[in-house]
Formats: sequence, C-alpha cells, structure tokens
Amino acid sequence: MKKIALLYLWMLACISYAHSQDNTPLTDSTVALTNGGEYGEAIAVYTRILSQAPDDAEVLALRGHAYAEINEHEKALQDLALSLNADPSYWPAYRWRADLETDLEDFEAAIRDYDEALQYADSAADKETILVNRAVAKRLSGDHAGAAADFREALKYNPNSVCALENLGGLLPHMDQPQEAIACLEKAIQLDSTFEGGYGNLAYLYSNLGQYQKALDISNRLLSFKPGEAYALNNRGYIKYKLNDLQGALEDINNAINVLPVNAYAFKNRGLIYAALKRNSDACTDFQKALSLGFARYHGTEVTELIETLCKMR
Repeated sequence: MKKIALLYLWMLACISYAHSQDNTPLTDSTVALTNGGEYGEAIAVYTRILSQAPDDAEVLALRGHAYAEINEHEKALQDLALSLNADPSYWPAYRWRADLETDLEDFEAAIRDYDEALQYADSAADKETILVNRAVAKRLSGDHAGAAADFREALKYNPNSVCALENLGGLLPHMDQPQEAIACLEKAIQLDSTFEGGYGNLAYLYSNLGQYQKALDISNRLLSFKPGEAYALNNRGYIKYKLNDLQGALEDINNAINVLPVNAYAFKNRGLIYAALKRNSDACTDFQKALSLGFARYHGTEVTELIETLCKMR
C-alpha cells in the first residue's frame, strides 16, 4: 500500500505495524516478515494458522494488512471484515481498514473506521497514530479544521510527535495560520534534523512573510545535507532574487533546471531574474517555457501577466 503523502507543503501518515498482542512467537515472527516486506511468505504463514483457527481476529487482520500492502484490496477488505466479525473490538483491524480506505479515497468510510479504532485503542501511542491517520483522511477530504484538531489532539498524547508536528505545520499555512505552522516546523526539525520537508516549508513560510534572510538560512541548512535537491535550489534561488543577489539566484536556478528541467516554477523564477538583469529576451523565453510546462494550469495567471507586461513589445 502506498504511504499517504501530499503537498509541498506535504503530509505523511504515520503507518506502523502492530506486534502480536499475546506475543505468540509464530505470529510475531510473521509480523517481522511483513515489516521486512516479505508479504507473500507472511500471508502463507497466516493462512496456515487460519486453517487451524479460522476465527482468529488478530491473524485475519494481519493477513488482511499484508494483502493491502501488495494491493490485493478485495482480499484485504474481506479479511479485515472477517476479523471484525470475529472480534468487533479488535482495533487494529479498524485502523488498517481505514488506512486502506484512505488509500482508496473512501474518506468517509475511513474516518468512521478510525473513530472505531480510537474507541477501542488503549495506549497513548496507538491513539496518537490513529489521530494522525484520521487527520490525514480529513485533510484529503477537504476538512482542514477537522484535520488540524486531530493533529493537535495527537500532540496532547505526545508533544514531541514529529509526525503530528510535521503534518500540522504543513496544513496550517492553508488555514492562514503561518505563525503556529512555523512553531510546529521549528520544533519538528529540532527533533528530526534530517526532515527535508520541514526545512522546505519553513523557508517557504519565511519567504511569504518577507523574512528572506531567515528563509535563506533555512534553505542553506537544507542544501547542506541535500545539495542537489532541485526544489530547494529553485526556492533558494528565488529567495536570493528577493535579496537582490541576482548572480547567486541565477546560479541556483540554473542548477535546479539542470537537475529537473520540467519544473515550470524554476523557469518562471529564472525569467524574473533575467528581467531584473535587463535581459528581457531571455526572460520572455523562460516565461514561454514555463507556460509550455503547464504553469497556468497548476499555478494561475502570473506568467501570462508577466508576458503581457514584459514581452508584448518584443
């Protein structure tokens, strides 16, 4: 099953595997196979167990989860339903079914199942994970307020949950709450100094607030451990442009285009730099390239307006 991911700003769902609740060695060894990506072997073992104990809710759920990981969705849903028929309080089956329903974009069903999982889960760690995953489903369904509430609730169970901090920090800019987003992302990168998205989002937020030196510092930190990352190079180039370091900006965005020559935003940004350097012909060429790469479709009319302003007299 694919991990749930979205936006740059983006979200990550904290998907994890359960261990056998009764610590059965055979079941736990099979969970280890699942964790290692050996789903076929795990399914074979679960099937042998179920031939002797066909109503074992835990094993049915584990096999269903393994089926989901190899995109056998119908078999996964069938096993998870059988698990819940055998034990309506077995919360991992609700959660795994909800994870799959989110992947299948059946968000209403997913949220219902996360509700059930939350009702039966015991530990703070389990409730934290369920809340984060339910928040992702709400975010994907367009319920930003509900998603933010769930991320905040998850942080009550674990104030140092990097996953919840990252996700909430990625969501809040869409709700016009940049300061809380910055606080979340600053804490997230303190806890996880290699979280690429946190640095990218912080640089974006500081840039939007006109705090370009802070944005540059964050971008430099990101590129210190991801030196060839095309989007980070493009973003830093734009920040340097706003700081009037035009040659530094041009170098970064040239490098970004060399790495990823289909990024419409990079051509738009380089066009802005060329315009500032009075190289209007080069600017207009880049603006046209940005349009040909779909800028207007995904990002609006800015490039079209720039062409009207700068290029109509060419």
